[in-house]
Amino acid sequence: MHALTGMASMQLTTRMAEDAADHAAFITGWQQHYAQLSCGRYQGRLDELCLPRLQVFREFSSCETWQHCQAWPDAVWFGIPRPGAGGQLRYCGRSVPAYTVLLSPGGSDFTLRTPPGFLIYGMVLPLALLDLHAQLLTGSHAPASWRHRGMLTLPATAYAQLCQTLDSILDTPAASAAPSRLAQASITALIQALLQAQGIDGLCRSSIQQRHLAWVEAACALAASPADVLPTVDELCARLHVTRRTLQNGFQEVVATSPLQWLRALRLHHVRQALRTTPADDTPINDLAAAWGFVSPSHFSYDYRRQFGETPSQTRQLSRL
Repeated sequence: MHALTGMASMQLTTRMAEDAADHAAFITGWQQHYAQLSCGRYQGRLDELCLPRLQVFREFSSCETWQHCQAWPDAVWFGIPRPGAGGQLRYCGRSVPAYTVLLSPGGSDFTLRTPPGFLIYGMVLPLALLDLHAQLLTGSHAPASWRHRGMLTLPATAYAQLCQTLDSILDTPAASAAPSRLAQASITALIQALLQAQGIDGLCRSSIQQRHLAWVEAACALAASPADVLPTVDELCARLHVTRRTLQNGFQEVVATSPLQWLRALRLHHVRQALRTTPADDTPINDLAAAWGFVSPSHFSYDYRRQFGETPSQTRQLSRL
């Protein structure tokens, strides 16, 4: 077992975060990065249950986020957004219908654009274990659609029952729980729900959808590199060889926001991480902001406080405690 090798037979933990980047580091064995997109103080929570060869978690984020994720290898991740996630939820650039389970093979990257007040359940288990339990329950191997990236839409009642079962498992006091019983209940509930899938989306993208996602990825790379000027939408259009209207429509489809809002939020995120991760750095805050394209100190200070609910100097002071 890759991610859970050497762990105790059962480990149930709850972690709280006040920053999206801290939140991203919580899940055992994953490689991922989170960036806060919407305004306000960030609040995140992870309830994680690590069992032999199985990981079950429930994750909450108060603000909108952009998440770049990868579960541990030789496994498969099932993501179950709590019903009512809303129209802003995107999985790998695609809108997510109600009552839909998200799938991704371990060791493979996927992205989430999450709405505010977002809660998602997750299960990660080895492919061999999934197949074994499918055979025990149905007499057949697990369908191929359960092994690849995609989305499975379930009946509302089956979806609600799966969420209720995972809540009960994650809320079970550790001292009174048997790891084998919890593992069996988790996997059985998942398979029984998946067997009722009414629709399968393998996330095969059209050439237009592929271009839209490529534009967002290019903007992410642009935002992640310090530059003394924030690019305008027209400049971004020129770089990507598209019209303003086409670019706006592409961003709305993939990340449910405008290109300018997207770039500004990601640049503010990178400034924040610089302030938090280099506490001994005495570079003036205005100089640091300017290096990321925020040339007006007053506008930067306003935007930063509006985005994160604290001033840049407060962020730096807290990092030095």
